[in-house]
Amino acid sequence: MVRFLSALALAVPLILSVWYGPPIVFLAIAVIVALLASWEFQGLMAGCGWESVRWEGALDAGILVLAFWAGGLTPSLALTLIFLRIFVRAMSAEDQKSGLAGAGASLLGLIWIGGACALAVRLRMLEGGKEAVLFLFAVVWANDIAAYYAGGAFGSRKLASSISPGKTIEGSVGGLIAGILAGLAVAAWFSFLDKGVALVAALAMGVLSQIGDLCESFVKRAAGRKDSGAGIPGHGGFLDRIDGLLLAAPPFYCFLRWFTDQ
Repeated sequence: MVRFLSALALAVPLILSVWYGPPIVFLAIAVIVALLASWEFQGLMAGCGWESVRWEGALDAGILVLAFWAGGLTPSLALTLIFLRIFVRAMSAEDQKSGLAGAGASLLGLIWIGGACALAVRLRMLEGGKEAVLFLFAVVWANDIAAYYAGGAFGSRKLASSISPGKTIEGSVGGLIAGILAGLAVAAWFSFLDKGVALVAALAMGVLSQIGDLCESFVKRAAGRKDSGAGIPGHGGFLDRIDGLLLAAPPFYCFLRWFTDQ
């Protein structure tokens, strides 16, 4: 029940803000989420043995999101300055190998979290951006919820036991089916995408969101953690809630730019 109420308390305001609010409201949400998720990611990196740079990592991600929103040459300038900061810090480490490994971890968090949130903001800025974001949410959330419950009810064959023992093949299939149905329903409701295009997009995002979930599980297992944080009752941290979106949002943005009229 706690898990359900927490999800409802987060999802309803978010959906309303996407549909009724201007793009800058979604920008503010994306920046906050990027800051919090990057903070948690750096905590996981500390659990892996690297020096924790929580403030720097969080601010880097937030700056990158704002830079992509500004557009033009701003993203290139922001990336150059962030890379400079990361490498200067790495070179100041007493152990060069440790400093270089820490720089790699920081860049991973920047691209994984900051880059994905930045492209999610760009997605909202497209013509039909509201519908696109809601389509993305519907597919990923339905996938996640159905995989959880289908796995609990029918799961017997492990999907990736060395990374996430609780995930099953049956749960994965159930999630993909639910994600496709949710995507088709949203696309039809808003007349957003043709049925065939929506089907392909929902299937691809469903697969990517599940891989994104496994990627975060891999990081948590390496850090010896069950959750990325404790900010959301019944769900863990913010990174736990957006792991599927992080890998699904960037390709979906590119898909809409390359293959549709968006």
